[in-house]
Amino acid sequence: MKLPKNFIFAASTCAFQIEGGRNLGGRTSSIWDEFTERNYYIPPVGKPGREINSIKEAADFYTKYKTDARIMKRLGLQGFVYNMDWTRIFPKSSTEVNPEGLKFYDDVFKTLTENNVQPIPILYHWDTPLWAEIQGGFENRAVLEWFRKYVQTVFKYLGKYSNIWFVNDENSTFTLLGYLDDYLPPAKKNKTSFVKALHHLHLTGAIAKEEFELAKKAGYVSDDAMLGIDHDWSPPIPYQKDDDGAVKKYDKWFKNLFLDPNLKGTYPPEFLTWINENNIDYEILPADLEFLKKHPLDLIGWNYYRPCYITKGNYQEQPGEMQNESATFFVKDFKQVFPKKNVRYTKWNWIIDPSMLVSGAKVLAEEYRKPLMIIENGMGAFDDKTHELIIDEERIEYLALHINEVKKAVAQGINFIGYSLWTYCDIYSPSGGYRKDYGLVAVDFNSKIKTRKPKLSYVWYQRVIASGGENLVYDDLDNLKKLLTTELSTWDIWYQ
Repeated sequence: MKLPKNFIFAASTCAFQIEGGRNLGGRTSSIWDEFTERNYYIPPVGKPGREINSIKEAADFYTKYKTDARIMKRLGLQGFVYNMDWTRIFPKSSTEVNPEGLKFYDDVFKTLTENNVQPIPILYHWDTPLWAEIQGGFENRAVLEWFRKYVQTVFKYLGKYSNIWFVNDENSTFTLLGYLDDYLPPAKKNKTSFVKALHHLHLTGAIAKEEFELAKKAGYVSDDAMLGIDHDWSPPIPYQKDDDGAVKKYDKWFKNLFLDPNLKGTYPPEFLTWINENNIDYEILPADLEFLKKHPLDLIGWNYYRPCYITKGNYQEQPGEMQNESATFFVKDFKQVFPKKNVRYTKWNWIIDPSMLVSGAKVLAEEYRKPLMIIENGMGAFDDKTHELIIDEERIEYLALHINEVKKAVAQGINFIGYSLWTYCDIYSPSGGYRKDYGLVAVDFNSKIKTRKPKLSYVWYQRVIASGGENLVYDDLDNLKKLLTTELSTWDIWYQ
């Protein structure tokens, strides 16, 4: 099965995880700067624990973007999905634009374009400006107008660079872990905060779409440009034969709650009932639903890493039955389990299973009637960087199996416009700090200049792109090692 000629092979990344330059170019702090500074913790060597490290420099994309653009061109990358930093453009308030911040993104997008890499921007990814958070952040309805000023500015000055845009990335993870829990900033752990933030995030999607259409009329954005939402739904697998009911409830809360508002203009009734049952003092206004319905988004970005096993909330696991502790939620009708038997896991204990990608894509395509793009798909690992050749063969196998499922979905009529892996180079991970490697390109975080070096997966993906997705062979290690050796022989200072 050949993919369409206009199918995009890309890589994705996020400003606070790669960019660095956090106090440069007129930028001020965001909630992620504050969170990492306040909770800084490096586990002792050989001890488990979450690393919360500094993001002041990260992978230093802020000063190395021209080097990275050269590397992407050499890779053959056709698109670069970039979660932008609101704070860099509006560092002090919603009214004062930072010219240096705009110039930075203009330079980045221009450089990418000159290297035949299409920028695919995402406007917001968990990184609220601190000035906004001090005033209530996404709990304050005023955020809607703050965000409107931001997207107006971005579309006016940067809209010419791309015809594929996304508003938000993983609203589910952000709100569940940052507002219902304290794992991510702003660490509210409050049901009312969760409802307010989630609804306002959905409204920012409609506001962005409204401004996107105005930007088209003004000539800032091309007429055929699309604006989407990116969601990290994990397709559910019933753990037991009689778990279909639990699976349906899971989907209402983990698929429909985060997609319906921006694609249909509705909320699942279960969510509205939950608000009332918990005596949450916040009303979702009929006018808001009309506004959402009037401005639906055009495209679904899908972060597919793994499916999940769902069972009834009262299921009692047997000793030794599970790989990890079960995950329970604020809704008690179901829970997620991690069975040991016949299930593969990464070294970070994430399930490896591409089998639900096709069926999940069908669900999304049939339910929402929108084009799809894989925005994140990748494997966190402990890459061995002690040798000249970085042999990340497990990552190659993971990527090959998943891209093959995308091809199957396209063959069955699913309108996938592209595939973007996570991620281009090693970055800061919210769950693993700098110990969790995801990149095709290794970054030496102990180096003053954050030196770049290709891994085996780099030459493998280079070959995949050059073949138009035809060559997904991943077990010819000798050939791939020769390709990597050749690559390294010409990897001079302009790529480091």
